[in-house]
Amino acid sequence: MNHRAFQDQLAQFPDNAADILQQLIHQQGCLEPEQVNELQGLMELPSEHLLKALLPLAAAMSTCPISNFSVGAIVEGFRPEGQGPVYLGANLEIAGQPLKMAIHAEQAAICNAWHQGETRLRRLMVNEAPCGHCRQFMNELNGIDQVDILVSQLNSDQQRHYRISTLLPDAFGPGDLKQSTRLMSPSLLSFESPDPADKLVNAATEAARRSYAPYSGCHSGVALLIDNGDIISGRYAENVAFNPGMTAVEAALVNLRLSSLTKAPGKIIDAVMVENQASISHKAMADSIISHAGTELRYFVV
Repeated sequence: MNHRAFQDQLAQFPDNAADILQQLIHQQGCLEPEQVNELQGLMELPSEHLLKALLPLAAAMSTCPISNFSVGAIVEGFRPEGQGPVYLGANLEIAGQPLKMAIHAEQAAICNAWHQGETRLRRLMVNEAPCGHCRQFMNELNGIDQVDILVSQLNSDQQRHYRISTLLPDAFGPGDLKQSTRLMSPSLLSFESPDPADKLVNAATEAARRSYAPYSGCHSGVALLIDNGDIISGRYAENVAFNPGMTAVEAALVNLRLSSLTKAPGKIIDAVMVENQASISHKAMADSIISHAGTELRYFVV
């Protein structure tokens, strides 16, 4: 991972804009609406052109030891009126794991927005059309029929606008399994922490409470303790097609990357997984990733 890449991209912006963009480091890859509006004024760019200008910055967050191919994506949170917050994401590949464990840039940006409290998106921008995997993942989202999906190649001034119905015609979606709630819909389950005195267990439990698992019922959360004392959590995002879902440990790794945009992520010194008793389990996958990071997963069933 090139830990200078993000700062190198920041240096491509005018100083006054870079000062605002520097806040991405402290805001988990998020820009608040006021910051977006200020950037538009400083750079004299309409909203869509600003998002395109930020795509290389998003791609600089990539961790791609397998492909060496960086991809960035940006989503905007939905607000009934006016500008919403903007969230960056990038592809994240996990050395030592099967390729199906790779996290796509669109997934990472959506994960970022969801973990920071968004319940619906206004738009998503990428520089190439989303792959089939990401189209199926996005089809699970709350309000996806109204999301504006923008494709704008970096070497072209052309922007193409799509709806999910165009990108994924005749789609198999949540309605086919009689599922009414969607990914990012507000939800909070009520099961208790298996060890209320343990902060890391509580963080994993809270993540599991907010996870999305309507098909298997395997609500799952992971919390990581980093050597600087930070606690990073991730929650499971299930998909009606099963494979495009995103496990809690993958989400935690995305959030860990977002917490360290300009330096190597801290060492994981403790890790907890909490999940519902169900017909499936994500323990083996989380065990493999956490043990590769040099620590042992503590596992609780609720």
